[in-house]
Amino acid sequence: MKLYNFDLLAYPQLDNNAPRTPVPSNYFDPSVGAANYQEHIDEMAYCEELGFDGVVFNEHHYSAYGTMPSPNLIAAALSQRTSRMRIGVLGNILPLRSHPVRVAEEYAMLDCLTGGRLIAGFVRGVPAEYVWYNVDPTESRGRFEEAYDLIKTAWTQPVWSYKGKFFEFEDCALWPRPLQQPHPPIWVAARSAESLEWCVSKRLPVAQVYSTTAQIEDTFGYYRTVAHDAGWEAPPENFILTRHIFVGETDEEARRIAEPALRYFFTLSARGFNEAVNERAADREKLNAALNSARSFSYFREENRPRIDFASLSWEELIDTGYIIAGSPGTVASQVRNQMDRVGAGHFMGMFHIGNLAHGDVVRSLERFSAEVRPALA
Repeated sequence: MKLYNFDLLAYPQLDNNAPRTPVPSNYFDPSVGAANYQEHIDEMAYCEELGFDGVVFNEHHYSAYGTMPSPNLIAAALSQRTSRMRIGVLGNILPLRSHPVRVAEEYAMLDCLTGGRLIAGFVRGVPAEYVWYNVDPTESRGRFEEAYDLIKTAWTQPVWSYKGKFFEFEDCALWPRPLQQPHPPIWVAARSAESLEWCVSKRLPVAQVYSTTAQIEDTFGYYRTVAHDAGWEAPPENFILTRHIFVGETDEEARRIAEPALRYFFTLSARGFNEAVNERAADREKLNAALNSARSFSYFREENRPRIDFASLSWEELIDTGYIIAGSPGTVASQVRNQMDRVGAGHFMGMFHIGNLAHGDVVRSLERFSAEVRPALA
């Protein structure tokens, strides 16, 4: 089992009275933001000393939920603070890139800067982000798949040309090249049937978060079924489970510290994506219909098809659904083992910095995980 710290880099001091999305930028205090960036980078760099296999982070826009519009910048900073562990970006939002060659270039540069430790992740993004970036969501899948093919071509061909529906280039040569050959390992966040089938066709690992353990069983199970039908068996290394996590001295302490931070995180998630003032961004049903088809989630068992409003659940329900893993070291080790066994994943990414959790509490949770949970998992 490979163990990672996954970081969203949420803004820690958003006023409860702040308006809905878009939250005016004057609610972002640059001094708070600067300190927050430094604390998160310190935590991620510390993970190498603690023995983690890597740190991973992602990209979001126009939201206090995740203040990494360019996760590649965080990766570059960490490349100079670490020397051993993997540095993953999960990932760059390909359909929002008007020039995906830039992604190929930056990932190649990061792979060189990290000494060949990059995990290159690709995602399609959150529906409302298409509105804010003025990209047609009906083009999402086509743009994603073309950009992926283009990036792979740029990484592997000395001189190349590409002609597709959305992108066209002639006689190009990528400088620099990735240190890992033929290219860095690629991860994808995928949930729809179409995306999972595409990942199977490329034999790419898939990551899951913000679903119940039973729902993730279905998602990973569908991937395995499609792979089996294609003539191969998907190994555990092709599955990545991501969970909010907090390790306290006791179960009671873990709840006392982590629950307020998680409730704050839910308010950021709502403002960031689910309560947009812009009518186009707020019309999630229409956006989801543009991004997915009628069969996208038909593979789920009937009881697992409804999307759950996790913010409305009690602490006990959040634990039972698997949304958060929290408690004493023994409790956490048991919960991690149980979920990993159920979904058959080979990679676990813990979201240790939950919402506005204090830096000291995050560090202590990371230390307990390394000292007491990681040996139990091994």
